[in-house]
Amino acid sequence: MLLEQIKQILGESGDIIKLDFMTGGVSPRAATIIAVDGLVNTRAVGVEVIEPLTLHGITWFAAQKEESNVNEIVRSILSGDAALIFDGEEKATVFDSKGFSLRGISEPGQENVIKGPKDSFIEAIRTNTALIRRRLNTPSLRLVDVKLGKEAQTNAVVVYLDGKAEPEKVQEVLKRLEKVSEKFIKSTSSIEESLKDSRWSIFPQVMYTERPDKLCANIAEGKIGILVDGYPLAFVVPAVFNMLFQSGEDYSQNYAHGSYVRLLRYVGAFLSLIIPAFYVAITTFHHEMLPTNLMLSIIKSKQAVSFTTFLEVFSLLVAFEILIEAGIRLPKSIGQAVSIIGGLVVGDAAVSAKLISPAIVVVVATTGICGFVVSNGDLANSFRITRILLLVSAGFAGLYGLSLGLIFMLYYLCQTTSLGAPYMTAYKDGDSAIRDGLLRLPRGRHKTGRN
Repeated sequence: MLLEQIKQILGESGDIIKLDFMTGGVSPRAATIIAVDGLVNTRAVGVEVIEPLTLHGITWFAAQKEESNVNEIVRSILSGDAALIFDGEEKATVFDSKGFSLRGISEPGQENVIKGPKDSFIEAIRTNTALIRRRLNTPSLRLVDVKLGKEAQTNAVVVYLDGKAEPEKVQEVLKRLEKVSEKFIKSTSSIEESLKDSRWSIFPQVMYTERPDKLCANIAEGKIGILVDGYPLAFVVPAVFNMLFQSGEDYSQNYAHGSYVRLLRYVGAFLSLIIPAFYVAITTFHHEMLPTNLMLSIIKSKQAVSFTTFLEVFSLLVAFEILIEAGIRLPKSIGQAVSIIGGLVVGDAAVSAKLISPAIVVVVATTGICGFVVSNGDLANSFRITRILLLVSAGFAGLYGLSLGLIFMLYYLCQTTSLGAPYMTAYKDGDSAIRDGLLRLPRGRHKTGRN
């Protein structure tokens, strides 16, 4: 029997509600309600299902469906629905009665803007789809439900605009999501790696955002969004290089300020990549390129230091990375204090102990500050790795090694794709790069549409 099968699958868990009762009306029948305590809205089930059934033999619950597949019934129960099974029946009536606790919609934690909406995604997928539907009030908006994971299936939604998004790209996203091989969706990397064209790439090919307005802006330009139940963010594909340098603040402010800040991001990102490698290359292999007074000052500061310049920069960069990680992992109340005080104390103690020269502290500190201007966290992490690789190249071959490293990086970026879209597509012509790539010109000057 269906009821016995469901009970056997769910087992004797303490949070499983199994309520047997008799219906009222002309012909009373035995029935059982099965739900998960904590996930189901018990008041709604009691008032709108059980009470009218026991008194009148009917129910007027709005959202219900009949299901005969035992696996689908169990999945619905574990998702927060209530299943009503009459004695002897081989089908169940499933009520959409989810009622688990949710945190309220709050301001974004990492993507705050001054002139713009203050709401962000939360962990409930239907709340997130409502936030999107509220902004994109058009019948061409499509929300496609998919299941992720082989065993504990997680609800996900693919979001796009019919007529804007390329149909073959939408089908490719659905195809890749269906191939997620994990039994359980343990982290966002399970989704991101399935959407990547190259899983070995260190550069992000999927953009994430916690802002509904930012997701809707990308969807309106032909991009595809992915929402996953339990995660307060959305993924956007295809994600090309210039998208990772954009911020909602660029479009909230005057075009001149938006262009200025965006240029600062590009310059800061470039400086964070090359400053350590350039310093090592110049001071180790190309002394003649420095002014005499500056070179003498660097030599004087290094006289008591026994390590090479490369080892100084490399060790301090690693220490800087450790401080960043320590600040992230520690509680917020002490994380920032540890990062700031740790950097000051360790840097000053290392200089006083003649382990590193003062110039190295300036170089690494400038590198870290420049790296913080990158608005996308995944791209910033990619630059942190690339910075070390360029430093090693410069440590072995000076400016030649640095130049070869930058050329290889540029070649690699030009070869990278995101869902088939070239990574550097926004820079394929000068007009496109100026309109909404390196700069942010007034609205009438840049096109809306696919990159």
